[in-house]
Amino acid sequence: MQKFRKALIISALLVLTLLVLSSIPESRNELKTQHFTLRFSSSMDSTAIAELGETLENSYSRIGNDLKTQPYPTIETNIYAQRWRYIKATGNWGASGSIEGISKLHFLEQAWGESDVNKTAVHEFVHAVTLKLLLDHETQPVDSKTFDKKFMSFPVWLWEAISVYEAKQFVEPRTLPYLNNGQYPSLSELNNRTKGGKIYSCGYTIVEYILDNYGQDNWVDLIKNYGNLKTTFGVTDEQFSKDWYGFVQEKYLK
Repeated sequence: MQKFRKALIISALLVLTLLVLSSIPESRNELKTQHFTLRFSSSMDSTAIAELGETLENSYSRIGNDLKTQPYPTIETNIYAQRWRYIKATGNWGASGSIEGISKLHFLEQAWGESDVNKTAVHEFVHAVTLKLLLDHETQPVDSKTFDKKFMSFPVWLWEAISVYEAKQFVEPRTLPYLNNGQYPSLSELNNRTKGGKIYSCGYTIVEYILDNYGQDNWVDLIKNYGNLKTTFGVTDEQFSKDWYGFVQEKYLK
């Protein structure tokens, strides 16, 4: 009973500490580039933030060209030094980055599974451009409620693979035991972020395979078709996974 009481007191103190910290306003700076307004903690290295802004600018036209859509002209970009501030701003407990629509990014300076904040920034920007591609493809004006319901069907594996590829977050397949053992994941497994997040390790080669086998136009069509492989490529999910793994074996595992 005494241990339980002690644990309860510690938990209460932690919650109280977080509440006090969250009420303290953060001193933030701002840096504007042609297409991005970067808002960041004053404790962050301004030189690194300037480099991040340059990276995003260099990615702006490239990603727009790759996805055959025009990114939003001005993107609000929020970078957080502490996870709890990111959570407070976004309400997102399970990620290190997220977007609000097509023109607002949030991400942590130190993200889970990614040490390079520049790649984290580009990853989230790609999500915003992908969303804009989907919106632009809808009948105008867009009914937000109908679109939101439709968007919920967009597969996680494709959503994340697009960003992983465009942010150049390549993971060497030889370092992934399940690929070396022939136990490649199904698309349903890649859709589940809670089962090891394998899409973040496999996403680059999935898009690489699509571009190599089907070309850029068909890749963009797949996005517009919400990842419907049968409609776009004429293959089942199972066949696609098998063919992708064959590509990985031939290029990386020989």
